[in-house]
Amino acid sequence: MAEDSTLPRIDTTKAHPARIYDAWLGGKDNFAADREAAELALRAYPELAGAIRSNRAFLGRAVRFLTGAGIGQFLDIGTGLPAADNTHEVAQRAAPDSRIVYVDNDPIVLRHAQALLTSTPQGACDYVQADLSDPRTILAEAARILDLGRPVALMLLAVLAVRPGRAGPLRAGRHADGPRCPPAATW
Repeated sequence: MAEDSTLPRIDTTKAHPARIYDAWLGGKDNFAADREAAELALRAYPELAGAIRSNRAFLGRAVRFLTGAGIGQFLDIGTGLPAADNTHEVAQRAAPDSRIVYVDNDPIVLRHAQALLTSTPQGACDYVQADLSDPRTILAEAARILDLGRPVALMLLAVLAVRPGRAGPLRAGRHADGPRCPPAATW
């Protein structure tokens, strides 16, 4: 991933949702403003901590199940900031040759991804800046790393919760059943 000077600089004095989530996960890629916002949210909604841990645990179980079933390619849309035990880490621990493409529409997440995404030598890991409602771009860019003629696990963890009422996922679902995905695929 090449450095892009057109991307915004990261303002560490303002909380950012991806870094707040990283703080909730106990990650290291967050700043004081993020930790303060994370704490305020937890005070207002104490059950949030358990929900976040459950979501991350589900990601781990799902990826381990999929790699155990022979799936070695993952398209993780709405990934947010790469955090502890993210898709590529879990997948490549189980199957080092796994190939992962992360997708998010946030340029700040891209800036972090440039610094944080690493892969095993046997596998591959990349990042695409695109929106969930633009499946043509997502699939075209993902095809640089993923073999779309083989099974690909589509990860949409927590992304739909932050898109209430938007039709994008439904449009994307109709497109995904096109010629690039098997007829039984859903998106």
